[in-house]
Amino acid sequence: MRKKTFSDESLTKVIKILAIVLLTLVIFFMASQFSELWDWVFDALKSVIVPVGLGYLIALIVFPLIKYLEKKGIGPRGLSLAIVFVIMAGIIFAAFYFLVPMIINEITNFFTTDFVTITDYITTDMRDDFFLGTEIYDQIMNYVTEADLVNSLLNDTIPSLITSLTNVAIPIVTTISVLPFILLYYLRDYEMIGERLRGIIPQKHEKNAAELGSRLNRTVGKYLQGQLILMVAIGSVATIVYKLIGLNYFYIFGIIVGITNIIPYFGAIIAAIPPIIYAFVANANGFGPGPFLVLGVNLGLQFIEGNIFQPIIMGHQLQMHPLIIILSILFFGSLFGTFGVVFASPIAASIRVIYQFNKELKQAKMDVDDTKGVRDT
Repeated sequence: MRKKTFSDESLTKVIKILAIVLLTLVIFFMASQFSELWDWVFDALKSVIVPVGLGYLIALIVFPLIKYLEKKGIGPRGLSLAIVFVIMAGIIFAAFYFLVPMIINEITNFFTTDFVTITDYITTDMRDDFFLGTEIYDQIMNYVTEADLVNSLLNDTIPSLITSLTNVAIPIVTTISVLPFILLYYLRDYEMIGERLRGIIPQKHEKNAAELGSRLNRTVGKYLQGQLILMVAIGSVATIVYKLIGLNYFYIFGIIVGITNIIPYFGAIIAAIPPIIYAFVANANGFGPGPFLVLGVNLGLQFIEGNIFQPIIMGHQLQMHPLIIILSILFFGSLFGTFGVVFASPIAASIRVIYQFNKELKQAKMDVDDTKGVRDT
């Protein structure tokens, strides 16, 4: 009798897989026919998920402080929570009270003084200093003039920018208004919410889910706490160094360094571009430090951040190779935009925690099976 190439069991599995794939494609096709409905559903979900998600992330940063106060005997929870909220409100108020007037002053000075100088330099003197030569500069300027790029850019960009800001402003205001209340109730009932979420999980998986959730919270929380301290530290150092070398608008450039530092590796490059461009134009007009000095300062800041602040403040809690972090930024950035770029590292770290935890469970099961087999023999 001729032997079958595939067993009946293998054919059954193949048929099941093909049926699942076909059903999935049908579902995706049907869903694509109601794109407007799904857009409406996703917008509604986003309006809920964004403030809740932000509340969860802030709670991971703040809750250890509440636990610390309670360990020191400052309780009940309402008292420690009130102290933390007062501290947070004081920090926010101080930041706005001291920083905002300085930033507004620098922006005002830029548009009243340097903006005119920079514009005149680009339209006149830059031709002589253009590194590709005057002929290439004239060709570029002729193209810009003939194509009317400036006016078309203003006419197309400004209305769309205003529309985008209008569409974004309402959700931002709503989120900022709701966020304190979400955070208040989340921190007050932190343990109870965790227990309710674990209650949804089947009892046989509840213990493992609790352990996994604890590891994820610890990993993401430590990353956010360290990143916040790191942003303030490197931003403050950058502001001081920029002021020492005589670079104007050192507050704005320092804040850019601090904010962009949340993006690993690429943030330092992004932060270096504005001050270098400004230093190039300003130095060509006879004031401010040269662009190479500013470049050297940014390289020095990158060295300090990577070799001093990172090991001390952040430690090695992510425990990931730099190549993995870079690939995570590219991947999650393409999926979720700015949000994906900013949170690529903790997302990748969370995936690593889940993988490691699942690996430990499998190893523990194998050890139990081996022990049972030895007893049976």
